[in-house]
This record gives sequence, C-alpha cells and structure tokens, in this order.
Amino acid sequence: MFTVGQRVTLSISAIAFGGDGVARTDEGPVVFVPFTAIGDVIAADITEQRRNFYRAELREIIQAGAGRTEPRCPHFGVCGGCAYQHLDYETELAAKRQQFIDTIARLGHFADFPAPAPAVAAPQPYGYRNKMRLESIRKVSNRGQAFVSYGYCQRDNQSYLIIKECPLAQDCLNELIPKAVNSDWGRQNAKRPKPYPLTLRVTSSGESHFFYGRPPVNIPWLREQLAGEEFSVPLASFWQVNPPVAEELLRTVADWTKDSASRCLIDAYSGVGTFSIAMGSRFQYRVLIESDDQAIAATARNHEVRQLKCRFQTGSTESQLPAVLAHINARETLLVLDPPRTGCQPKVMDTLRKFPVAEIVYVSCNPATLARDLRLLCQDGLYVPVKSAIFDMFPRTAHFESAVLLRHASAPQDAPTA
Repeated sequence: MFTVGQRVTLSISAIAFGGDGVARTDEGPVVFVPFTAIGDVIAADITEQRRNFYRAELREIIQAGAGRTEPRCPHFGVCGGCAYQHLDYETELAAKRQQFIDTIARLGHFADFPAPAPAVAAPQPYGYRNKMRLESIRKVSNRGQAFVSYGYCQRDNQSYLIIKECPLAQDCLNELIPKAVNSDWGRQNAKRPKPYPLTLRVTSSGESHFFYGRPPVNIPWLREQLAGEEFSVPLASFWQVNPPVAEELLRTVADWTKDSASRCLIDAYSGVGTFSIAMGSRFQYRVLIESDDQAIAATARNHEVRQLKCRFQTGSTESQLPAVLAHINARETLLVLDPPRTGCQPKVMDTLRKFPVAEIVYVSCNPATLARDLRLLCQDGLYVPVKSAIFDMFPRTAHFESAVLLRHASAPQDAPTA
C-alpha cells in the first residue's frame, strides 16, 4: 500500500474520463495521474489516498509513451481548462472514444452496446471557441495599487489565473479582451465591490460582443449560421461553442431519424430550436420545451420564419414533459433530449418509463450521467440502444459530446451500426 507523500514508479495503461492517466498496482487500487500518456513510465508523488484508488502528481517521465507532444499554452498544467495539450490530437480522440465505451459499460451496465465510429474530429483543435467567460480577479500591483483583471480557475478550483489570451478561443476574442477591460464598462465594473465576470462572444459572421455579468437587454438577437440555416440567438442564450462540430452532430441526428415513422417530435431542452429545425418539416406535430424565456421567444421566431407549426412549453423538462406525453400518442413520438452536464432529472426518467415513446435521441456532454440515464431507460428492456456517436466539441479539454439513439422494445430494430 502507498502512503501520501510517497514517490512511486508507475506505468500508465489507460486514460480515464476527465483526462487522468491510470496506473494499476499489485495491491489492487489504481492510481490516477494527470498529464500522462498511455505507455508512460513515470515517477509520481502520491497526493491522496482513498479506499479504492490513489491520486498522484507527475514528477518525472522515465519513459515516454506514444502520442506525446509539446503543449501550446504556457499555463497548461496550472489552468483548470485543458487536459490534453500534452497529447497529439489523434491520441486524444482515441482516448475519448475509449472513455465513452468504458463509461457506458461500467456505469450503464451494458454488456452489448452499439459501438461508436471514431470520434468526429474538430477541424481546428485550437482557436475554435466562439465564447469565453473570464472570472474577475482582484490583484495588487508591485506599487501597492489594487486592480482588477480576468482569468480562469486553476486546477485546485479555488485559485484564479490571469489570462491575457486563450489558445482555445478564436483570435478575435483574444484581441477583444484588452479592449473590453479598458472600456468604460470595464473600468466601471472594476469599481464594483464584487466585479462581474467578463463574457465575450463572436458570431459566425464575425460580429463580436462582450458584457459584464448579465447582458444588457437592449442588444438585438444575434444572427448565427449552422448547417446552412440561420438562427436568431439571444446573447445570453445557449449556443454551441464549436459550430463546425455542432453541424456534424445535427447532420448525424437528422440522418438517424430521416426514416422515422413517428408523427410527433418533442425537442426537450430545446434552446433556440436547432435540432427541431435540422430534422425538417415531416412531423405533423411538434413540441419544444425550454426553461429560458428568451430562448423560447427566439425558437418561436426561428420556426415561424420556416412556417413550422409548433407548440412551445416554457419551463423545465421535468415539469413540462409529463403533461405533454399524457396528451399525445407517445408510441408515435420521437423525443430529443439534450440536457445539461448533470443529465436528466429523475422525474424525466420516470415519465419516459410511464409514457414510453417510440424513439429517443439522447445528446450528452457527460458520458457518466448519460450512462446513468441510459441504464434507467433501458432497464427491463424497455428501450434498446441502436446507434451511438462521439463528437469532439471541446478539443484539448476533458469534455466531448455524444449521441445515442434508443428505440422502444416493441419498435422494429436496426442492426447495431458501428
């Protein structure tokens, strides 16, 4: 058994979801070590001991594994944002695909699950983000003068790191940071007892915006392009940070469901309606559920200009979905779920077991909560997983997007597709 503070030699055999390398020990518990690669032989210091595992910090690479590369950002390893700048992009993609497979099997308890194809890669592993959110940081200069700067949370989730530019962000956003900080609005924000965070956004047409705290109400809706369609998007509403990968996600979901016999579409956690619009006009009846008032107003506009008749439900999915499914033919319904990272609330799972729909497309940015929810939905064979896919929406970070197609057990099933 190891003790905290002990230096040990380890061999890395896998990379867990979250980015830590995994080393097996003769005693049984594994050791998680950040910023390592499969095949590394390392010296590491044990920093934490739990009943079933240890955590350690890398101190020396004795023998480097395959796929290592030099990080681009000088803050890598200190900043809490990136997990994979030390790996080449192909190695990162392969690790994320394996994490998805392992997480679904381990937490979802699936012995047989449709394997995804290789992860859909981002065209740009760097410089892709169209949005940044920087926390305010109070500092004192060498002359003893207090000032406010902005940055990211460090790995300890307590300290903050001043960021002048982020290699994941589009160049125009990095160029906008000093302009925003030195603007009248920025100087006013710095005088607040507790300054607001700084948010920066750029549209697909190159129009950039920034705001402190909440965006002002007098800013017109943004005009965004995605998969050949234009969308109205409120400045504060959700929009994918990596549009080229989001387009691939929309195309995949549309392709999976193009031959669906379902007459009704429910788009839960709908945002501004991207999935509903991407899936076309073939549905006789559609309902969109969203808790953001501005997003609902925008999705109503986005559907109106396309002459798509919809019913809009403002509120949480857990509060609205039971009433929606109770008044339609659930067996002729296709449901799109795109919940936040925490996954669906238990009431959503209960509703989908009480009123089983014909098909579910579950889009997730967290394979752990996805596996948890799929286990509940597929319990007793009620739903059957048919297809899965992975989309690297967030290169260099620990996160990625995935999608799974489920069908009700009584519906005709396709053969599992890799």
